[in-house]
Amino acid sequence: MPKQPWVDHYETLQLSPSADRETIERVYRLLAKRYHPDNDVTGDADLFNEVRTAYECQSDPDTRAAYDASYD
Repeated sequence: MPKQPWVDHYETLQLSPSADRETIERVYRLLAKRYHPDNDVTGDADLFNEVRTAYECQSDPDTRAAYDASYD
């Protein structure tokens, strides 16, 4: 199985690696609303899925710690 390319979740969420949990959630809600497929003006299913995946990684402390360990 091919290895998936590394994705910069901080770039996806337009955040600093030092962002706190509250900021991550606030930015996620803003971007999710912007890119949600039901939004006729700015909806984009692919970007919405990228934002959701990044948020899932960054909102869980254990997953974020593991991600940060590999973050260059």
